[in-house]
Amino acid sequence: MSNIFDYEGPFVSFFERLADIVILNVIFMICCIPVFTIGAAVTALSAITQKMSRKEEGYIVKGFFKAFKENFLQATAIWLILLFFSVVFAADMRILGSVGTFPLQMVLRCMLFILGFLCIFEYIYVFPLLAKFDNTIVNTMRNALLLALRYLPWTVVLILMNVLPLIAGYVYIRFGVPFYLLMGFSLISLANSYIFKRLFDPLIKAGGEDGETEKRDI
Repeated sequence: MSNIFDYEGPFVSFFERLADIVILNVIFMICCIPVFTIGAAVTALSAITQKMSRKEEGYIVKGFFKAFKENFLQATAIWLILLFFSVVFAADMRILGSVGTFPLQMVLRCMLFILGFLCIFEYIYVFPLLAKFDNTIVNTMRNALLLALRYLPWTVVLILMNVLPLIAGYVYIRFGVPFYLLMGFSLISLANSYIFKRLFDPLIKAGGEDGETEKRDI
């Protein structure tokens, strides 16, 4: 039992990992403040948590900003594209009730729901995919949708893993706000990354899709 407090023991390792999660959460939130940098911040967060899921993370802060810089242009472009479609979706949902013809309203509602689900699929997969593989923006976004559909049961799990804590945090805001401020974003990203490890490993072994190559030394 004396070995539990050794530097390499489980007690110290647990608190080192907990400290990494908290530090990662703080720098992620700081990098999200300008709003237009959210895509790059999410990509960098996923890059590190994917490394953490493989026990390859190295220096957390240095690795985060390296991934942030390397993926900034593509991640920002993807984020702005998704933000545009999200705004369009929200605006159309607000004005949908003013459409008088019932069949037309149903058609528009179906189209909006399809657009909404496509956006959700992209949000879940595109930034982790960008963090892990080199590819063009178009191919990355397309592959995100293909992976979401290919692994639909896992996609549902990932959506629940990201949405349920938000709902719980909103309902129990006294606990939700401290949770997200302290470790929520990085902890959820790490949980996601264990699933992405399972989903991305076949792509790595197969050499990727549509010109994808695995990123190294992030």
